[in-house]
Amino acid sequence: MKTLSYEQYINPLHKEWIVFIHGAGGSSKTFGRQVAAFRKHFNLLLPDLQGHGNSKSIVLKEDDHLTLEWIAYDIVNLMKKLNIKEAHFLGVSLGSIIIRVIEDISPEIIKSIVIGGGIMKLNRRTHLLFKSGVLLSRFIPYHKLYQLVAWILMPYENHKVARRMFVREAAQIKKEVFKRWLGLLAELKTKLDNYFNLPAYKPTLMIMGSQDFAFLKDSIIYSDKFPFIDLLILQSCGHVCNIEQADEFNRLSLDFLLKLSHK
Repeated sequence: MKTLSYEQYINPLHKEWIVFIHGAGGSSKTFGRQVAAFRKHFNLLLPDLQGHGNSKSIVLKEDDHLTLEWIAYDIVNLMKKLNIKEAHFLGVSLGSIIIRVIEDISPEIIKSIVIGGGIMKLNRRTHLLFKSGVLLSRFIPYHKLYQLVAWILMPYENHKVARRMFVREAAQIKKEVFKRWLGLLAELKTKLDNYFNLPAYKPTLMIMGSQDFAFLKDSIIYSDKFPFIDLLILQSCGHVCNIEQADEFNRLSLDFLLKLSHK
């Protein structure tokens, strides 16, 4: 199987890497507001997950079942190809779950974790929303379905830019790929229920929006269970906080990462 499409920004003076992992329906463009700030201090790797962005043609064979482990190994193998032995990881939305899976299968490649709009657990309402999406996918065009889910998760006026970006990127995903990613939901709840009782073992910063109604509450519970995990909440901000309040997200993330790199 081909390796993922990616962008990278390299400065010979920088020794440390950050790997950015976008969410379902997104692409490396999700991090357009991070690149300029982060490349001043780190080398950057921004892959497009399979079926997304410029990795549209990179999908499993029809008989293969897409799993979170498959997606995680795509990242691990790309890093091996590029001879990146260790990196900080920054993920948004579903990207936060992919990082947890990478931590399971290759913990030695992770230096630290930054999560934006993290999904730590599926509450009953969100799980029902996703299950309804699987059902409705039989009757509603997938891009319309994604648009509906985006409106539910990001309903406010100040969420508009992030909502539009994700709807635009999701519209480029092929129907069969969308169905495969929907299939991930079958394992998602069980996987998250297990992870919810386990700490992230690397230094971790979670940044959430105060208006992230689907995922904030469980992120607070998770950080209370494991108080060495830092949680910062951006006021009047929705799910995709790295887009909606990019400057503040960048400042907080870099403050965390640079303190670690200087130790």
